[in-house]
Formats: sequence, structure tokens, C-alpha cells
Amino acid sequence: MSLEPATQLLQKLDLFAGLDPVRLEVVAFTCERREYAPGATLFHEGDEADCAYLILEGEAVMLAHDGAGEPEAHRLDRGELIGETALFEPERRRTTLRAVTSLHVLRIGRDMFQRLLGEFPEMAGSVAGRVADRLEAVGEDLARLRQRLGRDDDKKGRAGE
Repeated sequence: MSLEPATQLLQKLDLFAGLDPVRLEVVAFTCERREYAPGATLFHEGDEADCAYLILEGEAVMLAHDGAGEPEAHRLDRGELIGETALFEPERRRTTLRAVTSLHVLRIGRDMFQRLLGEFPEMAGSVAGRVADRLEAVGEDLARLRQRLGRDDDKKGRAGE
């Protein structure tokens, strides 16, 4: 089976962007390919998270609950990476993932991913840079949110005067 489709999708992900094609082929080769029938559950909320999934073909739905406990559903399709934080540390799944159509995924196991980072320092540097960029973006988002909430509190205070 050709590695090219998986390699192309990996290259589009922030987590792997900037890695050379040979390293991406190593990632694609060492990952496990899985197929799921429509309606199959890949994981349940509360399951141990030890891998991420990259959708190669098909559609899935992520089922979760919002802050008020109301059910939410998010449709996912080709090229989407699910559960990438599990690649860095153990955690529990916060959602349930089900196949909507016939689903082909690349299962990226944490152990394999960590081994690759150890064997290819340039890959580790690239991934660390991407994670740092994402953390910086989250920090900026939080600063904007704090600023906005501060303005909202000011407006409420003035309205109550």
C-alpha cells in the first residue's frame, strides 16, 4: 500500500508541518492502519487515550457534552487529527468517536511517536516548535478573552450604577 496519501495528510497537520518527506514516510510506515464500518465506535468517553487518529478516508462524528451537560456532535472528515494531546501524555478520552461512513484511519500510538522523537532529534525540534507556537496562540487567545471579560465587567458595573 502506498504511503503517499498518508504522508500528504501528515504534512498538512501543524504537528508535522516542516518535517522532510522521508521523516513523514517513516511516521506513516510505523503507524497502524485501521478500518471501521459505519456506526463502529473507535473509542468512548473515559477510555484511556494512548494514541491519535488521522482520518485517511471517510467521515466520523465526535460526541461530547457541553458545559451544561447538553450533548454535542462534531463531524470530522479526511485529514483531521483526533486526540493529538494523547501523543504527549496519558489522559482519558473526553469524547466518543464513531464512524459515520466506512472509515480508514492511521493510528498514531504514543509509544511509537515518542520513540520517533527520540530517534530523530530534528523531528523532536520541529514538533516542539509547533507545540510552542500553539501554546503562544492559546496564550494570546486567553489574553484577548481576559480583556473582553474585563470590558464586559466594566459595562455591567456602569449599568448597575
